[in-house]
Amino acid sequence: MIIVNGSDLQGSARDASGPGWSSLRMLVKTDGVGFSMNETIVKAGVTLTLEYKNHLKGCYCVSGSGRVTDHATGSVSEIKAGVLYALDQHDHHSLIVDEGQDMFLISVFNPALQGDEVHGADGSYSA
Repeated sequence: MIIVNGSDLQGSARDASGPGWSSLRMLVKTDGVGFSMNETIVKAGVTLTLEYKNHLKGCYCVSGSGRVTDHATGSVSEIKAGVLYALDQHDHHSLIVDEGQDMFLISVFNPALQGDEVHGADGSYSA
């Protein structure tokens, strides 16, 4: 069994951040479970344009609100507490967080992240 307290990860290599976001990597590749799980905050008013070329990702919104835009189709979906979106086709997308409240997400990556990744110039993590 693995027990992880997020407060123990703060300031460690598993406390990753970039412009407008921060992420505690709760489960990582070395945990050996085949996926990683993150607790992520995206700041209010931020737009992230991402394309996970090497990972599949599911995001569950715990709080906050915004929109996710699929660049291939142009479709826009509302994201709010209780909504999950999955990037099952390595989707090129933008996450736009509404003003007024940060967005709190729980995300799962397959394959698992190492834990210290930040987005490259193309919006992806390395393999």
